[in-house]
Amino acid sequence: MNVTQVPLLDTGIFNGLTKAYLSHEPKLNAFYNHRFSIENFEKAIAERNNFKTNRSNLYDVIHQQHAPFYDEYKNLASTVNLIKDNHTFTITTGHQICLATGPLYFIYKIASAINLCQQLKEQYPHYNFVPVYWMATEDHDFEEINHIHLFDKKISWNVVTSGATGRISMAEIDSFLNEIKEILGDKIAYSSFIDDIFKSYQNHKNLAEATRALVLKLFADKGLLVLDADHHQLKKDFSAIIKRDIFEQVSFHEVSNTIEQLTSQNIIKEEKIQVKPRQINFFYLKDNLRKRIINEGDLFKVIDTDIVFSATEILEEIEEFPERFSPNVIMRPVYQEFILPNLTYIGGAGELSYWFELKAVFDAHQCFFPMLALRNSFLWIDKKQSDKLNHLGIGLIEVFNSLEVLIDKVLKNTGAAEINFTVDLELAHHLFNQIKIKIQNIEPTLGATADAERQKLIKSINILANKLTKAQKVKHEIVINQLKKIKESLFPNGGIQERYENIIWLNWKFGNGVIDEIIALANLESNSFTILSL
Repeated sequence: MNVTQVPLLDTGIFNGLTKAYLSHEPKLNAFYNHRFSIENFEKAIAERNNFKTNRSNLYDVIHQQHAPFYDEYKNLASTVNLIKDNHTFTITTGHQICLATGPLYFIYKIASAINLCQQLKEQYPHYNFVPVYWMATEDHDFEEINHIHLFDKKISWNVVTSGATGRISMAEIDSFLNEIKEILGDKIAYSSFIDDIFKSYQNHKNLAEATRALVLKLFADKGLLVLDADHHQLKKDFSAIIKRDIFEQVSFHEVSNTIEQLTSQNIIKEEKIQVKPRQINFFYLKDNLRKRIINEGDLFKVIDTDIVFSATEILEEIEEFPERFSPNVIMRPVYQEFILPNLTYIGGAGELSYWFELKAVFDAHQCFFPMLALRNSFLWIDKKQSDKLNHLGIGLIEVFNSLEVLIDKVLKNTGAAEINFTVDLELAHHLFNQIKIKIQNIEPTLGATADAERQKLIKSINILANKLTKAQKVKHEIVINQLKKIKESLFPNGGIQERYENIIWLNWKFGNGVIDEIIALANLESNSFTILSL
């Protein structure tokens, strides 16, 4: 593979808070702790040690969730045991539990965490660094995760469900798996990953357990742990903060103030704010139910249900059943950092945008705010596409340009005549200025008529220029269509490849070593979009 690095800011795909962060915008400094860099981990470790973590409790849960896999992965038990050591810190990324890992950036997030841990161990050998994938098992938006795209086809798992996605039964998964088989056809032999999906999904009772099994199959040998925080013990540890959010509305006030600061300082526009807080930032989670909790007078209600609590009753519910209180997008990061000895959170641009809203919340709850790192991104270009781009005179870095810009360049590269009437328009203006002077010397009232005729001629010249451009494009229609096809393949539906394609496709197209290659190249400090081409 040939590797080309494109500076992230040169791709044109970022804006808002992420662009400000990448640009080292000074006004954003107040909204995060330490800027991400390998050197800053020394400060982060020292600061993180000032915050307590219930390692014993965390170890119990992680051990319980990983013990069934100890025989299959020989180093897994020793990795889990590291959690008890005060010299061990986690590097965390999180994502919804997408079917078959969903879009490629699911893989890129985890690869980024693994690579960073490897770099940190070299830089700080006296510490241990464990990559953690935080499964968003409590999320209830099944439509966001119930499908994958494979060879230009959408495969969906059409099952009626509600509540937390992690609790969805795998009993009816065969229809989804069979459609994958049908679409792959004889390609199925090329991917060992298919067997991993099938075994993980058919041998586990719910989507959370199946996802853990699949992700460990891919990454356990790289030291990854997979955490499901939908757990009584972990929520029990967090219960004091649950109570503060519900009764004191701390998070609502702090995030509202932060949003006001971000917008008043013109760091971001109001309509671009990623998430807005609610007065209570917890859902009520039970069986197949996950609904918001609201406060009305002296009562706490679960919307769209008949469930109502008095203040005393909801306190008793938190004490006895803390697992029934599920954090929303505002409180999930706080929950994560409260229970993990974490140093860095790795996320996408959208995620980082809402993390910048949260530092004051972390401060209010006396919780360590981690360094924030933008996950790595990759674009894969096969030999046929690479050869065609080269033939058209398009450099790999240029593929991020708009289709219109690329078409203009291709037309020039293929010998199309340059269509530029700038000189002609200048001559027309000069000629009419002279004519207008002559006319006004004889009959001043005709000056306006001369100006009108001038505009008619300029309009005619522009019409001719547009017609010539269209004629050129028709003449080179074959070449343009080739370019359109490549652009659509690399940027499906106008988005980026990693938000559409699945690892099955990548595995089939580029071989079984793609995940190792991704991990090896996932350098967060590069601040680059990596293009891999054959």
